[in-house]
Amino acid sequence: MNEKLPPLVSGGLPVLGHALEMMRGREDLFRRGYAQHGDIFTIKLGPQYAVVVSGAEYNKQVYTQTDKSLNMQEAYTFLKASIGEVLFTANKETYTNQRPVLQEVFRRERMAAYIQAMNIEVQRWLDGLGNSGEMDITAEMLRLTQFVAGRALIGAEYEKELGAGFWAQYADISRSLDPLLPPHWPLPKFKRRDRARAAIRQTFQELIEKRRQHPQQYDDLISTLLKTPLKDGTVMDDLTIVSMFTGLLFAGHETTAGQAAWLVTLLLQHPEYQAKVQTEINTLIPPDTALDQDMINRLEHIFWAIEETTRMRPSADLQMRTVEQPLTLGRFELPKGWRVIVNAANSHFLPEVFNDPQRFDPLRWSPERGEGKNPFAIVGFGGGVHKCTGMNFAKNEMAVITALLFQQFKLELLSSEVHIVYGNGANHPSVVKVRYKKRK
Repeated sequence: MNEKLPPLVSGGLPVLGHALEMMRGREDLFRRGYAQHGDIFTIKLGPQYAVVVSGAEYNKQVYTQTDKSLNMQEAYTFLKASIGEVLFTANKETYTNQRPVLQEVFRRERMAAYIQAMNIEVQRWLDGLGNSGEMDITAEMLRLTQFVAGRALIGAEYEKELGAGFWAQYADISRSLDPLLPPHWPLPKFKRRDRARAAIRQTFQELIEKRRQHPQQYDDLISTLLKTPLKDGTVMDDLTIVSMFTGLLFAGHETTAGQAAWLVTLLLQHPEYQAKVQTEINTLIPPDTALDQDMINRLEHIFWAIEETTRMRPSADLQMRTVEQPLTLGRFELPKGWRVIVNAANSHFLPEVFNDPQRFDPLRWSPERGEGKNPFAIVGFGGGVHKCTGMNFAKNEMAVITALLFQQFKLELLSSEVHIVYGNGANHPSVVKVRYKKRK
């Protein structure tokens, strides 16, 4: 390759390049590339070249060059086919115009109502477990985060309004995500995606009409989208509202589900730190008490565990951009049309940033230790202007789940081996079997 281009990782196949390895074990691919070439290297995904970068310095450059030399939407064409042209799947001008609506959805004053929804749904789930039994934490967290997203974004009648088949339709969309195959190909999974998307669009359209006809009866996300002006002063049309709602509901449960499942799993795998969390819960949360923001903010050990889970097992372990204008990165020149990938596999495990990086050590996030102070050292929630707007929602939800679950139940981990299941939407752990028993 040209010396001005980042070096190519070994092991690529004819025609396919590293595409199969990317699908089967991208973490190993990225780590091999780092071992061979350092912070910047190239992989080949079929005909597409992609530069993989590691470390806070280069992560920051990728995030700050987004909407300048780099764009987001071309790399996420596969997601646009599933949720529509909205938020980061839209072009820069459309995203900028929509951003005030997104900020309204997650503004601080709304968080109290979201936390109340979290309390209600988490407690309802716990009450349904009975006194003892066994469960798969991975599957349960997916169900629970769906309940929380439904109540927080739609309201108390969300189950009735969404209907029985709604989440199965969402699952068809999730299973269709594929960054390598053209999303318009007539494959069975893409046909199921299109049917599911049409059904979801019909459901949301009915909800929009109900709120438009009876605005005084509703104060939910759809009502917010109907009346919050865009940057240009107009309001979104119905199709954009449907796409926005689909995207927010998707992001609001699937990534959090995987992260919450890993959080519980890692605590059970590390009983010495779980004991610190248990003491914190016993000390700060009285029985039969709903958590509010002030109480959540005092749960230091839980939040350090959330940060460490984001470092070690992020649901979103990479983000992609496309080079729109030739870009200098380090000593290399990135040509127009190439992809750029920031990744957790290397950035989150750099020994010069994180002491003993393979070790689950939430105390590294304490003020006394203060590792990872550079915000660009961690890529789990993105960075720059496109950093996940719902990050605080997700972290509060994980804190409520963890606090109430461990307050009310003793858990025993039964699965001897838990591994990462890589998804094209979000990663999650494999089956995590636990035995639970209600505390007296």
